[in-house]
Amino acid sequence: MQANVGSVALDNRIVIAPMCQYSAEAGKAAAWHRIHLGNLALSGAGLLIIEATAVELEGRISPQDLGLWDDETQQALRVVLDDIRHYSPIKVGIRISATDWIEGGWWSNPSY
Repeated sequence: MQANVGSVALDNRIVIAPMCQYSAEAGKAAAWHRIHLGNLALSGAGLLIIEATAVELEGRISPQDLGLWDDETQQALRVVLDDIRHYSPIKVGIRISATDWIEGGWWSNPSY
């Protein structure tokens, strides 16, 4: 049964929720993401939502968070998305992460 999320038509109402993998390498999607997300893309679900993804280095929840803060992190995720789109009709969303942590925690120091 087809479903809609706003103006996006999905093949069905099955949605794969974002799952933090903490497997990025310097923010870049890696082989793990191609395997993990590629497998989920072939599941028959209507929508796959990619894990929380930081748009700024300082906005990460952990040092292994997926990122989109520069050309290298964007290109690494592009490779994964191109593979998914080549083999699956699934729609793909992304959860953008943002941290509002109190000043002074380990997360406030981008040098970790």
